[in-house]
Amino acid sequence: MAIKGFQGSCTIGGTVITEAKIWSLDISQETADTTNFSGNGWKTSEATLKAWSGSITVLYDGGADSGQSSLIDGITSGESVALELLTGATGSGAAEKFAGNAIITTMPITNDVNGIIEVQFSFEGTGALTPSAIA
Repeated sequence: MAIKGFQGSCTIGGTVITEAKIWSLDISQETADTTNFSGNGWKTSEATLKAWSGSITVLYDGGADSGQSSLIDGITSGESVALELLTGATGSGAAEKFAGNAIITTMPITNDVNGIIEVQFSFEGTGALTPSAIA
């Protein structure tokens, strides 16, 4: 069954980012080449470092959303922040949560005369990302 995105959410330090409208998460796995002469011409690899990064897009509210304020504090202080990204619930009520500490790396603001001001906070994980199912 499809998962509805509008049921998702995100938090920073346990505080819901109420004006968030999009979050994205990129999880990657690096590899090291372990090819040797006995491989009969086939390349072999071993998994090495994992990484995660992404972004949270919000409708800017001028600081009224304490979650947005925490994101801004994160980029201006350089301190890592605790993020939780939740998918929407499935028909069975289960959702997936991704949690970890991250550093806010960029904060571009888009102010369109014919739209709503949006801010996209990009982040890079520092340490492990923990996925878990939520009933």
